[in-house]
Amino acid sequence: MVSSSGDPMIFIPLKDAQEVQFLKDNDALINERSRTAANPAFNRPGVPGLLEAIQASQTSSRFVNAVLVRTVSGSEEAVSEQIVRWKHLQAYSKDQMDEILVARLIATSSKQIFMFLVILAIVSAAIVAFIIFTMTMNKVREIAVLKLIGATNRTISGMILQQALGLGLIGFLVGKLSATLWAPLFPKYVLLLSGDAVLGFFLVMIMCALASVFAIRAALRIDPATAIGG
Repeated sequence: MVSSSGDPMIFIPLKDAQEVQFLKDNDALINERSRTAANPAFNRPGVPGLLEAIQASQTSSRFVNAVLVRTVSGSEEAVSEQIVRWKHLQAYSKDQMDEILVARLIATSSKQIFMFLVILAIVSAAIVAFIIFTMTMNKVREIAVLKLIGATNRTISGMILQQALGLGLIGFLVGKLSATLWAPLFPKYVLLLSGDAVLGFFLVMIMCALASVFAIRAALRIDPATAIGG
């Protein structure tokens, strides 16, 4: 049995799965048995056991949602055509099932996760920008002294940018280490791909670089006379 999102929950035999899926409530069973018993065609005095057999068939089901078939490599299309033509059932290949799963179950969750990541990235960038800006404003006198001794704007901008990138690097390493250690303990299976980690690293670096723009602009507006006048 799987959840609504396609995650496996529990393994049960086919007969138990059919009973769980098609089992009716008590009132429905009582009403259906009463209608069956009142039907003379099913409740014949001269045919003992007929009524009980019909009632037993009504509480069970032979229907299944899907049947998995493992075929020889390259014969999927031929087997699918035979099933559709002679069994009058719908057959899907592995690629088609993957497409159905992605389009109907995973697509919605992916959009929700993507929106969550966008919001999280915006909030994280705002926090990084606030931290870098605060750290820069606390060093107004030091920046003014650097300007006074001839430090160029490029040098000062590079120092602030390195500070922001260093903060992003520390945050990424802490997050990657935490995700790697806690992923096995997460209730759902979490697939951690090295490609996603590399992409996330570059995105974090870009986000921190953009967040440092406000602090760099504020630092470049500092008057060198601040180092003398206080």
